[in-house]
Amino acid sequence: MRRTLWRIALTAVTTVGLTTACSTTPTESAPAGPAQLIQPMTKVTTQPRQGYYSDPYPIRVAKPGTLPQSFSGTTSELLSCAGTPTKGCFQATPMTVSIGPSLTAQLAGSTLRNRINNNVFQDDSGAWQLAVTYYVANPRYPQAKAWTAVVHARPAQASGTAVPTDWVADSLVAGDFTKPTKANYDGKYFQDNGKLYLVYSERLTDNPARDGIVAQPMATAAIPAPGKPTVLLAPGDFRSELFFGLDQPATFKLIETGNITQVNGKYVMAYSTGEYDDPGYKIGLAWSDTFLPAAGAGYRKLTMPDPTGVWGTPNHAEVRYLLQSQESKWPNYIAKTVVAPGVPAVIQDNGRWYLTFAGYQPADAVVDPKTGHFPPSSRRPYFAPLAVRIPPNATVEQTSEADLANWLTISAAS
Repeated sequence: MRRTLWRIALTAVTTVGLTTACSTTPTESAPAGPAQLIQPMTKVTTQPRQGYYSDPYPIRVAKPGTLPQSFSGTTSELLSCAGTPTKGCFQATPMTVSIGPSLTAQLAGSTLRNRINNNVFQDDSGAWQLAVTYYVANPRYPQAKAWTAVVHARPAQASGTAVPTDWVADSLVAGDFTKPTKANYDGKYFQDNGKLYLVYSERLTDNPARDGIVAQPMATAAIPAPGKPTVLLAPGDFRSELFFGLDQPATFKLIETGNITQVNGKYVMAYSTGEYDDPGYKIGLAWSDTFLPAAGAGYRKLTMPDPTGVWGTPNHAEVRYLLQSQESKWPNYIAKTVVAPGVPAVIQDNGRWYLTFAGYQPADAVVDPKTGHFPPSSRRPYFAPLAVRIPPNATVEQTSEADLANWLTISAAS
């Protein structure tokens, strides 16, 4: 495997001491579909159980290439490789977050439970930030399920140039501690032209229930700026976005895990829709010419005609997903390789572009009889090479659907 793929493999590692297990990438002279180009980022063993990892989030650094590319995630570990990436060097370091006194004072009688969605970020000044999601409970609402909120955390101590592993949560940045609220999770920072934003999942409407991705301007990493967030991407008139599948009457729709990357001057959001522990979880791409889209607009999804009604309505446009395991008659079906692909990100390493994501190896995608879903602990990290074909001077608005779908594809071609 070429050296750049070894470098990218360090972004998704396993438990301490476990090496990567990249199988041979198909030769670039032989055509291969998306499924054939997908590689596991970790070596998985069941005895002992090692190599599984949920929600790999790439860690942004102020100066790309100055640190090994690393991941944080729902799994509470920092994933990185010290030194030159070679087989056997990929290790995980536990990540801790404690509740600081300033955050305790904001809790208003609530308690913080399971910690998820740990998103580490280094801003342009070199300062490290963490957006972390907690489940929240309050005894004043005994009948309410725990809800989610996003908080900021700072490094517990100076870490120099290394990615911090110990953090102190100090401020609420999205959601509410005083009453149950929907969504408000998967917070991550994004800096555009020097301006800092918090990108996260928010409830857009209750009737019908719709969750989308928004961007909140930040005064500092710990303090939101005045004003409401801008909606970047929302569910649309697409049956494929039904959260509970095509055969269910419920109409809840969700767009989540929006990781935004600037590619050749354009902004691409890699996102998920559906339920993460069912076959309907899948990966989409949406584009914008600017980080914040024009008022009333949003990032543009890739769509295509559905003449035969694969998604239930003949001759109705549907989303063209980058990877999906729900419908075998729709493009980019990969269920024989990975089931329920999601939590995607587009990243660049040594001049090459890659897609990273999480999913289930088919043998692990066994429905739990107690829940009716796949076991979340069986998710694995994957990557695949991407080809970029954005024409000079092209705009998202003026590009046809077919051409837009060709801007970023899973391909061995550089």
